[in-house]
Parts: sequence; structure tokens; C-alpha cells
Amino acid sequence: MSTSTVTSTSILASTAGLRQHDKFGYWQDVVCRALVDLECRPMSGMAFEASVEGSRLEGLSVARIEASAHRVERQPSAIARASEESLIFNFVLSGVAMAQQDGRSVVLRAGDGAVCDAQRPYSLRFDDTFKIITIKLARSAIAHRAGSIHRITATSFGESSQMCPILFGYLVSFSKQASLLPPAASEKVVRNFTELLAAALDEVILASPLPLSEYRATALMRVRDFVERHLGVCELDTAMVSTALNLSPRYINKLFEAENTSLTRYIWRRRLERAAADLQDPARAGLGISAIAMAHGFNDLSHFSRAFRQRFDLSPRAYRASGIASGASTASAA
Repeated sequence: MSTSTVTSTSILASTAGLRQHDKFGYWQDVVCRALVDLECRPMSGMAFEASVEGSRLEGLSVARIEASAHRVERQPSAIARASEESLIFNFVLSGVAMAQQDGRSVVLRAGDGAVCDAQRPYSLRFDDTFKIITIKLARSAIAHRAGSIHRITATSFGESSQMCPILFGYLVSFSKQASLLPPAASEKVVRNFTELLAAALDEVILASPLPLSEYRATALMRVRDFVERHLGVCELDTAMVSTALNLSPRYINKLFEAENTSLTRYIWRRRLERAAADLQDPARAGLGISAIAMAHGFNDLSHFSRAFRQRFDLSPRAYRASGIASGASTASAA
């Protein structure tokens, strides 16, 4: 008998014990339900075995897959059925994978990985037994980089990112421990992993060929990344960004005008969002509200409280309490 557990939080399945002519159909059903809707095709005349073990976390799914040779395709019909926009990252543990999307193809070996956009057709080919780790990430998790993803689909992370070995090592450990993590730790690990993945994406994006029409988009990405790294600096402003990136203040604000905002408003919004995340982080429950505010670049608690209420319709104290209440009710339900 095969083993199969596909729930809201866990993924566990194997073709072991099934009759040979049932194995592939079963595997396609598992892949479509547990990971991403794909059309699987066996290699002619080859016996087939496969297994998957993984977890669904907030905004992200991670799965370790071991399987015999086969091919998979993301087809337009599957894209039309999708209810969410996702990015699929495949990192090779052993064997060889070939990924194709957007007119590019890349051969991936152990330690390497690539991203495919699930909103457009792509294919993966495995000519022999392989092991991979597959990450399904909500596109919204890296929203400010999403506009450049089409430039780096089916592109080797190992060749373009110095972060790839660090990311790969973190991912191997993360994939083994994900199902064992308590909710608070899981949320923190997902956030850290997403930031690490985003840093690797930035390297690959910056190393990719850049059409002239996209120079403005890259400049905007540089500004946003600088802001993200310096949100805790009280002096962060247009002049500081301009000096650091050698871009004129007027040009920087022109970049943000296209998004109906300004650099100053963007900085305040991101500071408030970071502070809000910390206020509901159980690991920071011992920190006072003023300490959290100062950690994210606010030096006036009254101004922070007014801006926070305007952004979230709750005072910082009430927002923190709402997170505690939500966590308590979730724990009671469990």
C-alpha cells in the first residue's frame, strides 16, 4: 500500500507498494494536489518510483522530492485554474534537472537551483533518478521584485548569485525541520528564509541582461533595497539615499511618482509595516512599544502612535493585543 497524507499543513506520499501501472497516475494526482498543478509524463519503458515529504507554512510550501526519471509541464489550462500567483523554486540535491521557461533553458546539478513563474508555461525534465527541494512561494512575498522575475526564469542561481551556497545550506536544513517547528518559530524561519531568497534573487536579477527600458525599474529596486537595509537609521531620508546610490533626489522621486507615492512616504510605510510585524511577533513580546518604534527609525513615540493608528486603524498597544488574542484563540483551538 502507498502512503499518502496531504493536509493543510503536511505533505507525505510515496508510490511504494502500488502496482506499477498505477504509480504514475497516483504521482500526478499527488503533485497536482500537494504542490502545483502540473502535467507529468513518464520516460518510455522505464520503471517509476517517487516520494515527497513536505510542509505548508504561511505563504510558503517546502517539499523534498525523490523520483525516477520523468518530465513535468505547467500548461495554460492549469494556469487558468490557479487561484493564486506563485513562484516555484527548484534546488537540486542529487541528479540533474533541466528547466525551461520564457525561451530559456538551464541545466541544474547538485547545489544549484532556478525559479519558474507559475503564471506562465514552463517545463522540467529529469533524465535519471533525482532528489530536489521544491519551494512554492506566494508572489506577493517578493512583490517589489516580481516585475523583474521574467528576466531570470530558468536561470542558474549558482552561476549568478554568491548567496546561492548560503541559501542552499539554509534550505536543506529548513526542509528537514519545517514540519517540526512550532508556529512562532515557523513564522520567523519563513521570514528569514524569504529575505535570504530575495537577496539571492536580487543578485540574479542584477546579473541578468537589462533592456534599456528597464533601467528605471532597476534604479527603483536599488533604492528600495537600500531603504530596507537602513530602515532602523533615524537619519534615513532622500539625501542619504541620493548620496549612497549616486542618484539625484529629483530622479529618485520621479521613480516613486510612477507608483503614486514618494520616497519619504515609502520609508514611513515600510517602517510602520516592520513595526507592526514585530508587535505581533511572540519572540518580541518582552520588548516595549517604544523600543520597537526606535528600532525601526522612529524617535518620537507620539508621532509613531499617530502614524500607526492612521495606517492600521488601531493604536500600537491595541494592535499588539489583537495579535496576542488571535494567537491565544488559535492555541486553544489546537
